[in-house]
Amino acid sequence: MAVRRPLNMAWKSVLLCLVAVTAFAAWSWANDEEAVPTRITAERLRYDHHKHQIEFIGNVHVDRPNFQLRSERLLIFLRTLPREDRPEDVSVEQDMEAQVDIDKMIALGKVFLKHEERIGHGDMATYWVDQGVLRLEGNAIVEGGGTKLEGNVITLNVQEKEVDVQGRKDRRVEGVFMLPREQGEQ
Repeated sequence: MAVRRPLNMAWKSVLLCLVAVTAFAAWSWANDEEAVPTRITAERLRYDHHKHQIEFIGNVHVDRPNFQLRSERLLIFLRTLPREDRPEDVSVEQDMEAQVDIDKMIALGKVFLKHEERIGHGDMATYWVDQGVLRLEGNAIVEGGGTKLEGNVITLNVQEKEVDVQGRKDRRVEGVFMLPREQGEQ
């Protein structure tokens, strides 16, 4: 016989995860540890406790200071933290929050990311939280600071500050860079 959790405990889990989705903004190459307000809207939300997954469906908007995400769907994959990685001084009310962390997030369909002056587009974006790696796939474009990169897959390693751009068979990688003029060049 399955044990059912009280509805309010399940919603506490969902609300915790909604706040935690702010980790997706880390693609900005910033190490901002401070909590900031985050607003997520969608036409529908599904939470599956057994799959450890939250799904926002339909016209998804994630807004926080200096960061925006737009997509058709957003999937958040959760994991349970090992006991040794959980904070020790946690109240009963906070216990569920202390047990759950985000493994990865996937935005699907007409993905648009903006952080300050950097913009990214693609058909799909995947962010692995622990590795600090963001991958844009399908007609991927990243622009900012006078630089524009286009390819089929663009992988940004946030922690190492590395970029890898892959083309397609029918289209090569393209990069546009703003470089200083050579002396005497007009």
